Amino acid sequence: MLKVFDNQYRVNYNDSDYTGRLSIAKLGNYILDTAGLHAIELGISMHQLAKRNLTWVISGMYFSFSSLPKVNSMVVVKTFVKDFSKIACKRDFIVTTENGEKIAEASSQWLVINTITRRPVFLDEVFPSFGEIVNLEEKKVEKNKHLRFSFSNPSAPFKYKVMYSDIDINTHLYSMRYLELSLDVLGKDFFSEYRILSADINFISEVLYNQDVEIYLEEPSNDIRQVEMIRDGSPVFRVEFKIEKITN
Repeated sequence: MLKVFDNQYRVNYNDSDYTGRLSIAKLGNYILDTAGLHAIELGISMHQLAKRNLTWVISGMYFSFSSLPKVNSMVVVKTFVKDFSKIACKRDFIVTTENGEKIAEASSQWLVINTITRRPVFLDEVFPSFGEIVNLEEKKVEKNKHLRFSFSNPSAPFKYKVMYSDIDINTHLYSMRYLELSLDVLGKDFFSEYRILSADINFISEVLYNQDVEIYLEEPSNDIRQVEMIRDGSPVFRVEFKIEKITN
């Protein structure tokens, strides 16, 4: 049983932003892809769950970055299950260059839901031996925070309708599309002046095909940006970015 799994990726041009470096959302794609490959090795993949009307969904993530690699660089994503409770498990990730230099780390929280009721189920009922795959040797990555925003001076809303190309195999808005839309709200000029040090992400509720959302940006301090997505008056997604000004 592979308690630790890693996979290597080349940063292609379509994985980078206009700066020529890997975009945060595309790094998220690498991370989720690695998680899925590890789940196949462990016998707990989405394909295997689908036979039982079950699926994995992500409820939160935390990213921390020291640097983001340039186009044509090779990166290695290592993952392992670090902890679990009755309904959630924590999966961590370490991202390095091909030479082993750490460039990012991430943690994520996952639930198994029933695809008919859309409600969580108990992990130990789905996987009676789940505790055996937990890796106790690797150092824990910081857990994502439960975010609560109280915007006092938000931006004008960015309005968006969920399209066919936005939805994933679970027929809801793909997790990294939430993040991409948040980065869109920050805008190109932001990335000319600032870099993101970390991102705390909360996935609160599903957003489905053809639903309308509004996205708001708040700047509570010089080193924090907060983004909240609203559907029908209720929050469905929140992210808090810690940032620093680019000095060179």
